[in-house]
Amino acid sequence: MKEALLLQAQYNQFANTNMIAIFKKASKELLYRDCGLYYGSIMQTAEHILCSDIGIMLGRFRAFSSKALEEVEAILQTLNPDHRLQSAIYEDIEAFGRLRSQVDSKIITLIESIEDFKSVDTLTFPGVEFKKPRGFFILALLNHATHHRGQIAGALDILNIENDFNGMLGM
Repeated sequence: MKEALLLQAQYNQFANTNMIAIFKKASKELLYRDCGLYYGSIMQTAEHILCSDIGIMLGRFRAFSSKALEEVEAILQTLNPDHRLQSAIYEDIEAFGRLRSQVDSKIITLIESIEDFKSVDTLTFPGVEFKKPRGFFILALLNHATHHRGQIAGALDILNIENDFNGMLGM
């Protein structure tokens, strides 16, 4: 399980790095414009992925790591009480990219340090509760990012912004 989770986390890091590189070349107006995605704009969708990775992946699963994850508390402080990014980070592609990179590295460190992926945990969201093995939750969260990056890739295609950051074979 650990090997597969690490591969997916490394792929997410690879894809996120390439996605941010595309964002840095694109018009800020296009990235922040509502283009009909579930979360509105490309950046709101990217923010949703990042906030989920911070709040759930790092925030929740750091307790299962045998290794202290430095900087996790500081990363958690980038979220507002409404689980959105501080506006200074959200509105600055460079700052957003630095945080995205930092979070991806911490996710890999987290997975490397977890030994027990079979214990059943509970994850609760408003109105729903899931009980699954820890490894399943981690895989679902890693896949969540892939799903939303696919939405971002589709929106970039519609805007005629060249992109190709979703291929695991390219890493």
